Parts: sequence; structure tokens; C-alpha cells
Amino acid sequence: MSREDVARKKYMAKIQKLMRLANNTSSPEEAASAISKAQAFMREHGISDTEVTFSEISSSSSKGAPSDAKKIPLYMAHLAATIEKAFAVKCVLTWRRTASWTLKRVVSFCGQDGRDVVAAYAFDVLSRQLRAARKNFKDTHLRRYARKNITALADQFCEGWAAGAYHAVSAMVLPEEQAQQMKAYAERMKSDGTEEAKTRLAKECNGHQQAAWLGYSEGKNAKVYHGVGTTHNEPGAIGFSSGSNNG
Repeated sequence: MSREDVARKKYMAKIQKLMRLANNTSSPEEAASAISKAQAFMREHGISDTEVTFSEISSSSSKGAPSDAKKIPLYMAHLAATIEKAFAVKCVLTWRRTASWTLKRVVSFCGQDGRDVVAAYAFDVLSRQLRAARKNFKDTHLRRYARKNITALADQFCEGWAAGAYHAVSAMVLPEEQAQQMKAYAERMKSDGTEEAKTRLAKECNGHQQAAWLGYSEGKNAKVYHGVGTTHNEPGAIGFSSGSNNG
């Protein structure tokens, strides 16, 4: 990091402190003084309102994803939505190029207070659990099914599992200021041309309803433990429990 970047970061922290003071004080005079000082710093160092608003938001990406398809399975979208709900983050599906120059799906999470780091970690944990549950379902229930239906039924199971996990977790509630910042950040993501990945439903075949219900029954046992407070700086602050599967 250059000396200019260090100085800019330092002044950004001062501006953020002044803006928080202005928002939290009960004194109109103190609020006006804090805003005036913050605006002076912003003019002096060429820092925009948008830059200040988004400076507390960072992003982290998962190591992988359950599918590398361009048109992702619906259950993968459900997993990402579950993490958004549990950690009050926003996500974008992107690509990572491997050493062999092949493209792999990853999910980038944006959030405050380090929640993006834990969200990316949690998505990988949940993805591993889903893959393990899918394998166990195939080994246990699909031995006698025709090969052409095995993938469809396994996908139906995964859709149910992911839907169950989504309904099992509690939504994290942000302070109003942070909630507005995340809303503005999400709108900016859309205006920057970020496209939502298209999804595909699992094919229907004989037994698909039972497969989906079995998946839902297992997935609803998933639990997210946020630890103490809302700041997550360590992956250990989160844990999942889904039947006998371990993340």
C-alpha cells in the first residue's frame, strides 16, 4: 500500500468517525460541527459521499460452488440466499480461473464488520454438507432407479434440502444505518451491470416429490451460530448442524 493510500485510509477513518458522531449525538450543534469537519476532509482529499458510504463494505469469495454451470441449479441459488439471510450480506455469482485456465464458479459476498469473510466460509461449509447429503441420498435411496432418473431425483433432493436450510436459519437484523448502506451498495451493484445468474429447475420424474420432501426434512435441521455480537472476524464463529453430516 502506497503512502498516499495509507493517508487516504487514515482520513477515511476520521470521516467515518465524524459521520457516526453526527448520526448518534442528540446535540444539533455537535452534529453540525461533525458534518462540517467531515465535509472539509472530503473536499480536501477528494473523497466522495459514495466512497464514504461504501468504505465500510468489503467482499470475500467462496472457494468454489456446488455447480460450475453457466445456468446454475436452483438449489445453488437457495444456498446463496440462505447465507445472505443469515449474515445480512449481498452476493454475486462470479468465476475463478484455475491454474489449468478452466473457469470455476465462486460466490462473492459483500458485507460489513467482516461478515463477508464468514459468509464465504459458511457457503463453502454448506456446499460440502449438501454434496455429502446428496451422495448419501443416492447411495441409500436411488440404487434401484434407472440411471436417467438418478440425476433428476438427486437434484430434487438438493432443491428440497436447500429450501429447508433457508427456512431453518434466522435472518440477521442490521442497525438502520448499516441496512441503508447495504441497500445502496446492492443498487450500485445492479447499476454496474452485474447480471443475476439464470437458474434451472430440477427435472420431474417418478418419485420427485418424495425426493424433494426427504431433502427438505434433512435440510431444515441446518443451523447457523453467529456467536456473540454481529462482528465475525474468525471462521470459528460459525457452525452448521445438519443431521449427522459435518462441515
